[in-house]
Amino acid sequence: MKKKNLTRSATAKQQLVIVVVVLLLVLAALAGTLLWLYRPASELPGEELPFGTDTAAIPHVTSDGSEVIAAPATPTPQYKAREDVYNFLLIGHDRAATLADVIMLVNYDVKAGTLTVMQFPRDTYFEGDANVPQLNVQFSAYYNRAILSGDKTPAQTAADLFARQLEQNLCIKIHYTAVMNLDGFVKIVDAIGGVDIDIPADMDYEDPEQDLYIHLKAGPHHLNGAQAEGFVRFRSGYEQVDIGRVDAQKLFMTAFLQKVKSSVTVSVVAKLAGEVASNLSTDLPVADMVYFARNALSLDFSAVTMMTVPCDYAGGLVINRAATLAAINRYFNIYNNDITDSIFDRSNRFVNEQQPAMYAAYMASSAVIVSEHTAEEIEEDSIRIPRKANP
Repeated sequence: MKKKNLTRSATAKQQLVIVVVVLLLVLAALAGTLLWLYRPASELPGEELPFGTDTAAIPHVTSDGSEVIAAPATPTPQYKAREDVYNFLLIGHDRAATLADVIMLVNYDVKAGTLTVMQFPRDTYFEGDANVPQLNVQFSAYYNRAILSGDKTPAQTAADLFARQLEQNLCIKIHYTAVMNLDGFVKIVDAIGGVDIDIPADMDYEDPEQDLYIHLKAGPHHLNGAQAEGFVRFRSGYEQVDIGRVDAQKLFMTAFLQKVKSSVTVSVVAKLAGEVASNLSTDLPVADMVYFARNALSLDFSAVTMMTVPCDYAGGLVINRAATLAAINRYFNIYNNDITDSIFDRSNRFVNEQQPAMYAAYMASSAVIVSEHTAEEIEEDSIRIPRKANP
């Protein structure tokens, strides 16, 4: 009798173990399914637009002292976010002064399967909350103020404030921000084993104050992290200086994407994740990061577009209003209606109205400097970057 009871007890325990294992398997399957079905929210219920749509005319005073009042558009469009379309602000800053040397808007349309990068040259004119009207100085101003206030996450705070400025004036929604310093960039390139790139011309430049020494020869090279830093930071030998640098960065981004797509392994991903986590300040949740990475790795190079904000040199580097608005609506507008001219940069933060040449370039019907390529085009035919006659 006692033996039967022990046998029944053992059987009951085995059945309990089986039930627990089955439940764990079911929960694991559900978790996997939920992760697969997971979608980040492109807009929260009841969320307000991050930019104003009031079309009340705002007067602007031009260099001759006259007032220009833009006629308001009527009626005001209603803006509703489309599903699975997201914008990111990516910032790369230097070691010395936390200036934002890299400023990129990235749009990822998951449903359409397209990725678009818009680069802003660091010297782009912008009247923000800093003493110097340059776009890269805005991030630095926010960062330094956060440091002085004792903020424990100054990079993220600065990125959030910078993103709000861009949202309000470009009339876009920025879902996530990410900030990386140069040390992080170097480590991430090394983590994937370097990149293969065909350097278009010799690069020679030294700046001991920044501990920057660039000596790269033209031709195919396998660049490690430190060499890649030199490649993406070089600009002194380009005819259009910062425009040349952002075009070179397009070459690098294409090479980087190619390396990641062709050599992603579990060990590489683990190492890359560690370097990203320790060198990146971001408000992107881990679940969202996994979602975007999983989907983006399957993108075809023909669906990846890289562009420089349409602009011109005129008393400073100034965006072209019409061409930039067209690019915003084509690539970065997550809403069901176009952003109208009456609300776009309605305070004219991207131009000095007192400088006739700059204002004329800003208001011109088309941009002088246009650089837009797919990653496929860059991979097949590279980019021609004009060089100075005597760099």
